[in-house]
Amino acid sequence: MLKKIMPLAVSVGLCSTSLFAQQPSEDFYGAPAPADFPQELGASVDDNAAALEIPSEPVSGGIFEDKPFTFSFALREGYDDNLFTTETNRSGSLYTNMAGGVNYTAESSRLQLTAALNGGVTYYYSRPGNKFDYTGAVNIQGSYKLTPRLTLNFSTNTAYLSQPDLEVAGTSARDNGDYMFSSTTVAGMYQWSDKFSTDTKYNFTPFYYVEESLNDSQGRIEQTIGQSFRWLALPKTTAVLEYRVNPVNYYSAPLDNFGQFFLLGVDQVFNSKFKVNARGGAELRFYSADNNNPEYFGPYGELNGSYEYQKNSSVGLNLRYGTEASGLSGAATRETFRIGVNVVQGITAKLSFQAGLNYQNNFYNEFDKQTPTTGFYENVLEYSVGANFRITKNLILQGGYTYTVDMAPESEQLSYTRNVVFLGLNMDF
Repeated sequence: MLKKIMPLAVSVGLCSTSLFAQQPSEDFYGAPAPADFPQELGASVDDNAAALEIPSEPVSGGIFEDKPFTFSFALREGYDDNLFTTETNRSGSLYTNMAGGVNYTAESSRLQLTAALNGGVTYYYSRPGNKFDYTGAVNIQGSYKLTPRLTLNFSTNTAYLSQPDLEVAGTSARDNGDYMFSSTTVAGMYQWSDKFSTDTKYNFTPFYYVEESLNDSQGRIEQTIGQSFRWLALPKTTAVLEYRVNPVNYYSAPLDNFGQFFLLGVDQVFNSKFKVNARGGAELRFYSADNNNPEYFGPYGELNGSYEYQKNSSVGLNLRYGTEASGLSGAATRETFRIGVNVVQGITAKLSFQAGLNYQNNFYNEFDKQTPTTGFYENVLEYSVGANFRITKNLILQGGYTYTVDMAPESEQLSYTRNVVFLGLNMDF
């Protein structure tokens, strides 16, 4: 259940300020990625994202279609008023961001494959110390119908980041310098009968921080193995029974833990434009003997929904409650409630507006034996607005604003506010 959630006056909305225009993903929606990083590069990858759908009939194109590659280049000018996410001694700076990427798509009656390679560099004119940030990412999504009954799925997202990303579960909401995040999932779905199928998944997610002391306290490998049993109860309604195990092993810190999830759920397809997936149940987590966290047993839930209510206009909603890595030194996990809301509103063929909201309520339980403390609560809110205007077929003018506030009254050194604004051009060809 939620604990001490502060009253907040919130204007809900979304900003898809991606340097490379794309449709919203099925992961956490909301505010744009940090100023120096295109949104699709830093998007989180859900450990248990739904398997990619395979078309029942052959589609046009193919692996060797004439133009399987698309290229993008973006240039942004902006201002960040709190570079190091601190409450006092704030540092702000104008910045210039350049980013580029290449995307590949292949489709056939049995195969769906998308791949993207992206990178960027940001120069901060007034930042103390190192004035450059470098980012990059590789993203691959694939699905192959091996037999009429067996579908294999694969996804990987590896990114080198330099700013906090609130959409990635288990990371800090504050500046942690450069770090690498990777999430790879392999899965197999077998259709035993017209109504019954099973889905088996394995996810491997390492976190590596460039700063040695930070990597010693927070660097880790998370793994998730999931087995679900699916029953088509109605033509558009699938009931799901699911079990997951989640071992988390830290490189150096004595914070290893092992989780289990017992879940019931439903996948509902109202129509081709409106879909909802929901899971709910219990989470049981055991901690290593080296820290004094008690065993955790509590509720777990997640909900993902998307609705395209008119052409070029959509809304996405993501909810999650459960434990995740704390993102702080000395704490193995935190209890977190997350909500992400994303809205894209097309005005004309050339003009669209976006607005987004990411909110999380974190409860940190007792820390390790070397730094004992009582638990405390944290509320993090990030909202954004933005607009895209297509000047020509290949040139888009973009602008956006993001506001982030971290409120931790019982641990005020974590609190801060941050404003980021930008204006830029995106070219695709």
